[in-house]
Amino acid sequence: MPPPIEKWRKRLAALLLLGEATVYLLTARCALGIVPFRHLTRWMERRPRQPELTGPDRQRAVQEVRRVIFQIWHRSPLPTTCLHRAIAAQSMLRRRGVGTTLYYGAATRPVGKLKTHAWVQDGSEGVVGHLIARQDGYQVLACYPAMHL
Repeated sequence: MPPPIEKWRKRLAALLLLGEATVYLLTARCALGIVPFRHLTRWMERRPRQPELTGPDRQRAVQEVRRVIFQIWHRSPLPTTCLHRAIAAQSMLRRRGVGTTLYYGAATRPVGKLKTHAWVQDGSEGVVGHLIARQDGYQVLACYPAMHL
């Protein structure tokens, strides 16, 4: 059994992560409402400034961010879209030294309607939104940072 101080440290770390994700989601939501998209793409194109994490540290960072974004999405009254969540997840991971790709795609629906979706991948591993993208057959329209499709 971990000592009480360790238990409190873990709780504090979880609360700080939740707070960080909330701030990033609110920032993404505000930015999408007031900043021209062409300026936002510059933010999504950025790479981590520090050396990239690898191995278990990278996997742990991706899992933590995925978990907290999912937690806020399902339990918070804060309404978010897939693009808000994708920008927040990508930004949080970049800050941790994990370079990811944000994808923006579209799929046609019955009656010829077009639906769009955003998701984040760390290489071939999905971070957020990837399950819906795969399930509903979204085709990539753009990715940030840009790569040859």
